[in-house]
Amino acid sequence: MVQPHSRKRNLKMNDEDFIEGDEFRDILESATNELRNEDTVCKLPGIPLAPCKQERNPGVIFVLEKASLVLAFVGRRYQILNPEEHAGFLRRKNMDPYKYRPDIVHEALRNIFESRLCLAGRLEAVYIKTDQGILIKVEPNVRIPESLVEFCAMMSQLLQKFSIKAKGKGGKLLRVVENPVTQYLPVNSLKIGLSSSSRNKVNLRDYVGAVNNDVNLVFVVGAMAHGSIDSEYTDDLIAGYASYILRWSLIIRL
Repeated sequence: MVQPHSRKRNLKMNDEDFIEGDEFRDILESATNELRNEDTVCKLPGIPLAPCKQERNPGVIFVLEKASLVLAFVGRRYQILNPEEHAGFLRRKNMDPYKYRPDIVHEALRNIFESRLCLAGRLEAVYIKTDQGILIKVEPNVRIPESLVEFCAMMSQLLQKFSIKAKGKGGKLLRVVENPVTQYLPVNSLKIGLSSSSRNKVNLRDYVGAVNNDVNLVFVVGAMAHGSIDSEYTDDLIAGYASYILRWSLIIRL
């Protein structure tokens, strides 16, 4: 017969031991009552005890709008136009080099995926909408190449094959998806547009801190050199930059 549950009792059983239904319920009820009166802790060797979070906070989504990822046949292959590499091509075609800036979206992605926000597992996804209207979904476990050349090669492959899979039997890390982006955003979300020209200048710490913890944050950021984002589907348009959002949203909501 198994004795009533006690915190000091070792519940390790031999092969011949078993717990009957009524006894198991008594043990479970006793354990539940004890847990209600104390903090749940994670016990890992060599690591101080710390409270475990039982509920996961809502995630954060980024939408990078008007990204310059233009595919063109240069030389003997398709490439993403980049003024540093294709200055001669753009000049011959009378194309404004300031409109072809893949370095902007590359830098934005690097900042997002190297942020503490992403490392803490709070990043749900990133959506890239090109200035040609193509919508791309980037999964949170993607490794963004460090160099712009490698990044452009990756995006060139994506736009030609419509998806890039992980090595082995992994799923799709990047893929072209159907518009509009709003169909992929959580219902319970606050869609915040960031614009340096917005008259709504806010303190980002106070602004993000005032949002309920059960609300998903969606930041809509421009990935172009000049122009404004599409604010039709945003709930609010504030003055700010993505780098500040990455810093303050993590501090407030983790």
